[in-house]
Amino acid sequence: MRIVFVFVLILFINGCATKDNNFANRVFQTNGATLMHEYLITLDKMLLQLGIKLKKRNKEIFSKDILMYLENDMRNSTDTISLPLVHTMNKTSFKEYLKIAFSNDKIKDRGDYLLVGLYKMFYWSFEAKSFHKFSAMQYDGNKLQEAYEILQVVAWKIKVAKDSRGNYLYLTWQNNWQVELHKRLKRGEKLSAKLINSLKYIKNKKESLLSSSNLSFEALFAKMLFVYERALKTVGVEPKSLGTDALRTLFLMF
Repeated sequence: MRIVFVFVLILFINGCATKDNNFANRVFQTNGATLMHEYLITLDKMLLQLGIKLKKRNKEIFSKDILMYLENDMRNSTDTISLPLVHTMNKTSFKEYLKIAFSNDKIKDRGDYLLVGLYKMFYWSFEAKSFHKFSAMQYDGNKLQEAYEILQVVAWKIKVAKDSRGNYLYLTWQNNWQVELHKRLKRGEKLSAKLINSLKYIKNKKESLLSSSNLSFEALFAKMLFVYERALKTVGVEPKSLGTDALRTLFLMF
C-alpha cells in the first residue's frame, strides 16, 4: 500500500508540474531556499523601480525599450540582454557593464549598462540559471557577499560620479536648481544673488535654496542592500559593510 501511495504522489507532483513548472521544486524546497527565490524577485522589482525613477530624471541616457527587455528576462528567469560595448559573455560580465556605466567617457545609453549590469549581478549572485535548489545552504555565500559589496559601491558612486567635463553622470539627489546652477557655473557665470534668483526653479518658486535633497534613490538602494543582508544571513553568512576607505578603493576599480 505504501509503494502505491508513493507512486501516486510522484504522478501527482509530475502532473501538477506540467501546470506550474516550479510546483514540484517548491514542494521539496526548504523555507530558506524559498526565501532566496523571493529575495531575487524583490530585487528585480526594485531594479525596475530604479529604472523608472532614473529615466524620469535622465531620459537622454537610456534607450527606449530597455525596461521592457529587462522585464522579459525577469519574467522568464533568463539573462539574454547583450549591449554593444561588452563583448564578453563570461559569468562576471556584469562588472564590465558597471565599469561602462560609470566611465567618465561619453557613453551612448549609459543608463542601460547600469541597469543591465545590476540585473546580471543579481542573476549571477543568486545563481538564477540553476535556481531550483532544495536548501539555502546550496547558495554561494561568497558570490552574495561580493555582489553586496559592489552594490554598496554603486549606491555611493551613483551619487558622486562625474564625467570628464565635471558633470554628474546620473541625476539622483540633486534639486533642479542645483543642476542648473552647476551647468551655468561651468559655463563661466559668476556666483551671485542675481544668478541664483534667475534659476528656473527658483524663479518659478517650484524649489527654494532650502528644499531638501531627493533621498528616494538612496532609500531604494538601502532597501536593495537590506535584501542582500537578509539573503546572506539566510545562507549563514554575516554581511560585511564597507567603510569609506574601502568604498573609495573599489570606486577606483570600476
